[in-house]
Amino acid sequence: MKNSVIPSRITEAREACALSMGDLAERIGVSRQSVSKYEKGIMSPSVDVLQSISFLLHFPVEFFYKEEIGAGTGTSPLFFRSKSNIAKKVKTACKNQVKWVFEIRNQLETYVEFVDQRPPTIDINHEDLQDRDIEEIALSVRNEWELGDAPIEDLIGILENQGIIVAQFSGNEFCSFNGIDAYSSWYGGIPYIIYNSAQKSAVRTRFSILHELGHLILHSSIPEEDAVKKEIVDFADMQADRFAAAFLLPATSFPKDVRGTSLSHLEIVKKKWGAAMSTIIRRCETLELLTDNQIGYLKRQMTTNRYWHNEPLDDVLQIDPPEMLRDAVYLLIDNNIITRRTFLDLCALPPKDLQCICSLPDDFFDNCLQKQRPVLKVVKTGKIS
Repeated sequence: MKNSVIPSRITEAREACALSMGDLAERIGVSRQSVSKYEKGIMSPSVDVLQSISFLLHFPVEFFYKEEIGAGTGTSPLFFRSKSNIAKKVKTACKNQVKWVFEIRNQLETYVEFVDQRPPTIDINHEDLQDRDIEEIALSVRNEWELGDAPIEDLIGILENQGIIVAQFSGNEFCSFNGIDAYSSWYGGIPYIIYNSAQKSAVRTRFSILHELGHLILHSSIPEEDAVKKEIVDFADMQADRFAAAFLLPATSFPKDVRGTSLSHLEIVKKKWGAAMSTIIRRCETLELLTDNQIGYLKRQMTTNRYWHNEPLDDVLQIDPPEMLRDAVYLLIDNNIITRRTFLDLCALPPKDLQCICSLPDDFFDNCLQKQRPVLKVVKTGKIS
């Protein structure tokens, strides 16, 4: 921990809350120019100003003194599984969360040896990939991971055992990350998938995570400057959807379970394969397992029953949260290597974010936290009339 404020950490905390310099300046009572000077290192904020920034953004003061850890090589653009266009400031906030997961893992790696494996990536230009290529890649990854073509039970556990760091992200009072289901990136040569645990159903979460796995495997070579071009993003998303469907519902085994065209039958298939009924219908259409009339009938029934956004079994099927980071934290604490307070200080992140990223209980840091009081200033003197 350095003795002077690190300017980039002020920028990072502000951007993590999706605030502009002007937004931050207005809320802490300084000029925008002052905030700009803080973030450029031209001027250091006073103790009171830093305390105000800390209180407003809910970052511990220690965060602003924490040394940066470079990711080095092996970093790719962020890819998103989302329902709408994402504002640039929200993407930046997401990018910072990937960085935090990287830093948390780096802290834990001082004491814990993580799985030394990486998912395969392809050397083929993504624009040259055909649908049949993506189907084959999905099956080959399943075979490499010794999953065969059976339904997948503990999806997140499987990914963690392959060296992929999976974590949950949380919103804050300034940025709720609405519309983002998940995002992914290679960061420092390590694959990360961050997902929204507040999604409506486990089956949609599973598909979103596999969509991001598709990005990690198929699109790691897309340059940063191309990852913002709509036509490239849309094409990559279509490929990631195809990969997710092929991985979740393999063409070699899933068709055997398509024996009817009723919604009640789709419920049975959904329970077995852990896939949304809407995904099952699209997969049947892609693999031409049903006629156009049968597909049309099922879609009309989905609309009539209002199932497109809220399906049967959505409140029954569950997905287990990530365990790798959580287990590493408990391993160190249970063996008296670090304390909860020490871990909180080492990471120097908002407790709420740290709990979410590491899948820790909501009360995990309760006995470690000191109440943080706002900095108050007298702005007018004189007697009250």
